[in-house]
Amino acid sequence: MPISTRGIYFTFPLLLTAFSMPAQASFTDSITIGSPKALALGHAVTADPPDIDSVHFNPAGLTRMKGRRGYIKGIVGLFSTEMELGEHGEYMNGVLERYREQYREFENPDGTLTYGHSPWEEYSRNDLINTKGKSEGGPTVMLPGGMVDLPIGAGAAGGASYNPPGSKFTFGTNVYAPLMNGMHVASDSPARFAQERATFTLITYFSPTIAYEVSDTFSVGLSVNFSYSGMGLELPIREPHEAIFFLGSPFIQGTFCNPDGTPKAPDQPDNDLGLTVDVCGTEVPPFTTFGKLSFEVDQNIVMGYNMGMLWEPTPWLTLGLSYNSKINVDMDGSFEFPIYDPFKTFLYNFHSSDVLALAGGALGTLDLPLPTPEEIANASQGSLNVQYEIPQRWNAGLSLQVTPRWKWNFDVRWTEWSAFSKLNLKFGVDVALLKWGSIADLVGTGSSNGISPDSVDYQISLRDVAYWGTGFEYKLSDTLVLRAGYEDRPSAVSEDAPSALIPLNDATLLSVGFGMDLKSGSHIDFAVGHMKSETDFPACSAQLGNGCNPNNVVYPSYAGQDIRTTVEVLVVELGYQWEF
Repeated sequence: MPISTRGIYFTFPLLLTAFSMPAQASFTDSITIGSPKALALGHAVTADPPDIDSVHFNPAGLTRMKGRRGYIKGIVGLFSTEMELGEHGEYMNGVLERYREQYREFENPDGTLTYGHSPWEEYSRNDLINTKGKSEGGPTVMLPGGMVDLPIGAGAAGGASYNPPGSKFTFGTNVYAPLMNGMHVASDSPARFAQERATFTLITYFSPTIAYEVSDTFSVGLSVNFSYSGMGLELPIREPHEAIFFLGSPFIQGTFCNPDGTPKAPDQPDNDLGLTVDVCGTEVPPFTTFGKLSFEVDQNIVMGYNMGMLWEPTPWLTLGLSYNSKINVDMDGSFEFPIYDPFKTFLYNFHSSDVLALAGGALGTLDLPLPTPEEIANASQGSLNVQYEIPQRWNAGLSLQVTPRWKWNFDVRWTEWSAFSKLNLKFGVDVALLKWGSIADLVGTGSSNGISPDSVDYQISLRDVAYWGTGFEYKLSDTLVLRAGYEDRPSAVSEDAPSALIPLNDATLLSVGFGMDLKSGSHIDFAVGHMKSETDFPACSAQLGNGCNPNNVVYPSYAGQDIRTTVEVLVVELGYQWEF
């Protein structure tokens, strides 16, 4: 790979991890709403909407709420994410063996090394072999003001509904979190190069809803949602790409450097270029940390809507259909992207070289500026705008009263994740490494990745997902019902483009719960749900994470290394409603 393409690899941690957070949030969809009835029934409630949470699942269900009712609900969740890192595979072992043989040229008989190099064992050491990283504490959430690491995943929300006496209209509003995902690991965790801190939050804080009972058997409903959207990330950058080994190879060092580690002067007899190219003196081990990307963006008002209908053709069968609209997100905030030593010193010296000054002048005439040494030395920081679309979803379900005591619900849902096709990032300043990235993108892909010095339009490959859930309800007495549910939750990531940066993939949800009427006219619902996802990524199998193709523009922070991810979620939800 040409050295000049190296810069593009540092533009993609932002894109890929930023994309992975909403994708991960899709797999916790509905779990963080805090609806115990929906959770207990495997979220198969389109035809059996759950009180005030009908606002999300099917607004037509509000017609079943009579009089004036208040609702409060609480959720406690234990979220665990674990990443196991194994051995190097055949590809990375081959790279290490090949450059180990070349490295012997640096070793003198007396044990010293030329060109200022460290011993091979130190230069090539990967401290993450056979290690494990695990999330800490509770989830990380994005709120107005910034990211917050919670000690435990817990929250409360609520709403209210009103059906005027004798009216076919019912009105309501609800507070809930349709999508929420976040985690943090220790600053020295092996998993930090996937996400040290990351969160995606969508909280609906106002959802005026109107439902209308067209007839005794048919109802419709519509809600308009005002939501807060936020995203945050802290990501150390590591990429053991073969290009880094190449920079430290005898060919590069012998061509441009003297044995004492100084760059060759232009007038040296063995300097065929007649120019100074300073890639000398500062050693960059392939498994070192190159920098850290941090950003926080949010939007206080994000608009969307839900609509639905309920039809009860017979007393024992109810059919439901609902729609959750797409949401266009346009978030503003700030970013910081410092480059760490020794990579920063290496780049600074390289960009101070004569050859870079000449190349920069030539490329500048083509409107392709190179970063200056000062831009390399100073951390890129400034404003950031992120835009994308949260896709629409259709939900269809039936609720069958099998016997006077047994009820069976079944739902099918379809989400258009392919619409999440472009991630637009606009930086308030030129980013040093994006300048390299724009050139490499032009040369390598014909600018298909849309990289410029201050922006990126990245195309994302996700697939539309259809999935299902089912639930059973047993009427134990006139005041108590028991519930159990199952939900299949497949990944939206294409099978031909797996990502080890998304630890939560195909998963199943199992749940149980109950509902109880109280003498005061109030009602409580309770549910416990468990979800687990395990994914193996053999070395070189995931383009994002442990990929091995040097020609792909990816972020292989664990290149050529076996990865196994495990995500486990235990959720407890409690709801209480009363007349007022």
